[in-house]
Amino acid sequence: MTTNHEEIVTDQQIDPSQHAELISDLKGVGSKHKSKGASGESAFSMVSTPGNGKRITFSPNLISKLGSPSKVQIAFNNNGIAVGSKLPENDSFFTLRKIGNRSVIYSGELVDELTALFDLNFSERTSISFYEVTYLTIDDKEVAFVPLSL
Repeated sequence: MTTNHEEIVTDQQIDPSQHAELISDLKGVGSKHKSKGASGESAFSMVSTPGNGKRITFSPNLISKLGSPSKVQIAFNNNGIAVGSKLPENDSFFTLRKIGNRSVIYSGELVDELTALFDLNFSERTSISFYEVTYLTIDDKEVAFVPLSL
């Protein structure tokens, strides 16, 4: 088996008179950066992977608007989910863990429940992100409402 290769030398010094020749025919690429979300950073993401588990992540902005709680409650209706430090008619709390700048709930049971309730499909992807969030006040507490529609 023969191998043909060309050695690429980096940090090579060239004569300044050759600079113009090196860059004279450069053209910009046609590709454009496209954000997956209309408003930039996702507010809420669900991850469901066989190897790395199931979790829900929240943006730093969303958690900050809720007063940076260490645990949250989650409720739902037909339109989406509500996330807050204290929600009416709710006794279930989920502890938030920090991963980088995002807050994370590790709960396969919660991911499975929301996946079933909103008919989310992870068959060809490992995460689904939602970018819209509306902030409400319920019983003097800030609550984030995230519509769960694809």
